[in-house]
Amino acid sequence: MPTSNPWRLYGTLGCHLCEQAEQLLQQFAETRALTWQHIDIAELPTEQMLELAHQIPIICRADTCLTWPFSLVDLVQLYHD
Repeated sequence: MPTSNPWRLYGTLGCHLCEQAEQLLQQFAETRALTWQHIDIAELPTEQMLELAHQIPIICRADTCLTWPFSLVDLVQLYHD
């Protein structure tokens, strides 16, 4: 089941957890047809950036989001939701 909309990975430069989340997405993408967009929260409006700052990394698909920590199993579930 390929995804029609790209997933969104919210993070920021220099965040080691965000780097781990992206590596996990890359690993998952090797077995599924999906794309994602990396969104640096530093480029968002201040209010939104501050709201997300303590939750990153966050992966969203449609209206469903996962906050760290998440695993490949969680990505599979998100993929099928």
